[in-house]
Amino acid sequence: MSRDQYDDMQFWRCPQLGGGVPFSHCRKTNDALPCPRIIECWGRKIDVPRFLVDNYTEEELKKALKPSGGRLATIFETAEKFSR
Repeated sequence: MSRDQYDDMQFWRCPQLGGGVPFSHCRKTNDALPCPRIIECWGRKIDVPRFLVDNYTEEELKKALKPSGGRLATIFETAEKFSR
């Protein structure tokens, strides 16, 4: 599978953004890595686990798919990145 083969597919509602997004957004929204929710959101439309294994290293996947600390933790992490 190529990394960009599903980029034009649209998901009707992103849980983070609240609107529709293309797959390309979901595969690179997390510091150029997939969103932690990519399997949850896209799993019924495409074979996401296979896509991830074919296109990312084990280290990249561990970093990208680690459990989130929740919305508040994400806000603090984002603020910290921009304050540097």
